[in-house]
Amino acid sequence: MSIAETIKEQLLGMEQQVEEEKLFLVGYLIPMVDLIPQGDLNDLEWFAEFALFVEDAVESDGLNDRDVEQLAEIFEALQPEEA
Repeated sequence: MSIAETIKEQLLGMEQQVEEEKLFLVGYLIPMVDLIPQGDLNDLEWFAEFALFVEDAVESDGLNDRDVEQLAEIFEALQPEEA
């Protein structure tokens, strides 16, 4: 299973049990997973690309500071293990 598939599965699982204030953010991330191609990237490189993409989207969408803090918590939970 690719890192993108793993992350998407984790987000879908989170969506079922995350506290209500984070539900929007988990839903915000799910479609973004498919926008980052795996290509020749290893898992950590892909995750870094995904993080940069989300960071740009957050700036473009003007999410507030609380949302950004909660996104950081979600990303912490998703962080892949180093191989």
